[in-house]
Amino acid sequence: MRIGFPRALYYFDFFPFWAGFFHHLEIDVVTSPPTHRQIMDQGLKKASDETCLPLKLLAGHIQAFKDVDWIFLPRIVSVESDTYTCPKFLGIPESLLPAVPPGMSVLTVTLNWRKGKRQVLKDLESLGVQLGKSKSDIGKAFKEGLARQKRYQDSMGVGWNFEERIRETEQSSSSIVPEIPTAAQNTDLLRIALIGHSYLTQESYANLNLIKKLREKAEVKLVQNVNQVDVETNLSGLRKRIFWSHSKQIFGAGNKFVIDEKVDGIIYLTCFGCGTDSIIQELVSRKAREQHKPYMSITLDEHSGEAGLVTRLEAFLDMVERRRVHEGYVSTYGERLDRNSNTL
Repeated sequence: MRIGFPRALYYFDFFPFWAGFFHHLEIDVVTSPPTHRQIMDQGLKKASDETCLPLKLLAGHIQAFKDVDWIFLPRIVSVESDTYTCPKFLGIPESLLPAVPPGMSVLTVTLNWRKGKRQVLKDLESLGVQLGKSKSDIGKAFKEGLARQKRYQDSMGVGWNFEERIRETEQSSSSIVPEIPTAAQNTDLLRIALIGHSYLTQESYANLNLIKKLREKAEVKLVQNVNQVDVETNLSGLRKRIFWSHSKQIFGAGNKFVIDEKVDGIIYLTCFGCGTDSIIQELVSRKAREQHKPYMSITLDEHSGEAGLVTRLEAFLDMVERRRVHEGYVSTYGERLDRNSNTL
């Protein structure tokens, strides 16, 4: 049996779990190819105009499958207690049925960790009935999936690389996560924090190779470089808790980068029409203004052009560089402007 797993949305966060789960059941998982122009064009034709860019990309990846028995489209309601995933996850697979190629079958399951581990396992057992697997098989596959997901999440931190970690979680059966030696840092490089949803920051075609462009001139920090303890620590100051999982990670990591004196500037990567980002982006930008941290927001859609992105990046990095070199100097007749002060 071959199951098609689209390389979009939940792939960037939860693929290790599903890879381990299906591998234990001796089911081949076939991922769609990295995004290219044809995939995006196909997605634009099949997805609703009102949906966001990541959902349009998912529609394109669905159509990239040829020789598979099922296309796997899970409905991931929640991945932890007291939170929900983005509404776009909740509408899968119904919102994407028009994108499924004729004659292709869809395999789906609803996962809601708000209801507890026992309910999640029960829902997976229902999935196992469709696959012809016993409850015992599903239970063991569930444990394997959780183990791989934990190894993947524990690997996040300094030196984290998405592609390397995905390969490791697919191939490794050991519970020991290999350490990545920390490269010697170039103190002359700018340090730029890139924050945003993983399915945007790691989607190199849709974001026009933004990370690669940044790394040519700066040391790049990502949300995945911030551990969970620091994320939770930097969630304070809100009247109520953020109940979207991704947004919570982005806001916590963004706050840490804002107060980190080693970070020279922050770029928030979002997409047109993202409801959760419309709130979180504003909260992070306010924190950045309070701390006088250079900040820029980049909004992507299917019409984004590389020339405009490069121009904005160069202007932003030039501004950050000038600020790092000259911000403490105003004139010989005025008082010094410190990087941590907003008064002359």
